[in-house]
Amino acid sequence: MHAHLCIVKLIVRMSYMNPTDLRRIDLNLLVIFQALMQEGNVTRTAVKLGLSQSAVSAALSRLRKLFNDPLFERSRTGMLPTWRALEISARLGPTLSSIADVVFDEPDFEPTTGSRVLHLAMSDDIELVLAPWLAERKERLGWTVSFAIHQTNSTLWRTSLESDRIDVALTMAPTQLSSSHQAETLFSSGYLCLYNPALLDLSEPISYDEYLEQGHVRVSFDVQRGWVDDLMAARGHQRRVLCSVSHFSALTSLLTRLPGIATFPEYAARALAEATGFKLSRCPLPAPRFSIAAIWNSRADGSPENLWLRKILGEFADEMRHSDLDIWAKAESPQS
Repeated sequence: MHAHLCIVKLIVRMSYMNPTDLRRIDLNLLVIFQALMQEGNVTRTAVKLGLSQSAVSAALSRLRKLFNDPLFERSRTGMLPTWRALEISARLGPTLSSIADVVFDEPDFEPTTGSRVLHLAMSDDIELVLAPWLAERKERLGWTVSFAIHQTNSTLWRTSLESDRIDVALTMAPTQLSSSHQAETLFSSGYLCLYNPALLDLSEPISYDEYLEQGHVRVSFDVQRGWVDDLMAARGHQRRVLCSVSHFSALTSLLTRLPGIATFPEYAARALAEATGFKLSRCPLPAPRFSIAAIWNSRADGSPENLWLRKILGEFADEMRHSDLDIWAKAESPQS
């Protein structure tokens, strides 16, 4: 009922609108205003829009007169929007997106003829399996589109999606999601142990005593603690950590030289084992399971390229789910 009332009000307002009302307003000011809301800084806004800092400052002065409100107030952390600015931005954002859709309307997306670069953000454990999958598909199917992969994680994905460049972020499925974002769960995963059999001779699967006795390579965003440490502490034990890193990409070189155990997501552990000859094992702790989701901005929900990209990610997820069926058999196989 409320939505219908808003539409009626909009129609009535447009029917009485004098075209000269808009001609008195420089609509570029609204673009600058929205960029200021996103950046919270005059200098960064100027760089983003390709304008001089003085031009942005002058535009802000005109915006304050236009809306009869200071719009932004200085603080130690930057420019803070007023309540009026927040209200304007909430109404203006969808309108500017709609205008851009009309002005820059493109033909249907075609991956075998287009030159679009599709930008994805993910942590490097997902990159380890998705990047080669996309590259192989591109080569085999003759796609002319390209893929650019950026780093993010379950803590930073919202910041990643603030960039208009990022089409989809892949990360651990969030527990809460605002109306600004859409999400779709792709697949679930647990954890496996990985070690170098040339340096360690362990049981198959690894026993808890061995897990406690051996050194570990810990991968953690804050390089301080992870779920393994918490579960071992609950048993009154402390993990013997040889090295802590914040990215999975360092594991190959570390496990090549160190007699240590790495505990990390199944899909990445499996890919790394196939590439290096390292061994896989079940984790002797009750490892948690988690879901990986694709997340995108609501304003891009219906764009042809975003729809196509999400379809391709769905195909990738199907393969991941099917490969998960035999992962434990491979983990316990003497040839793994």
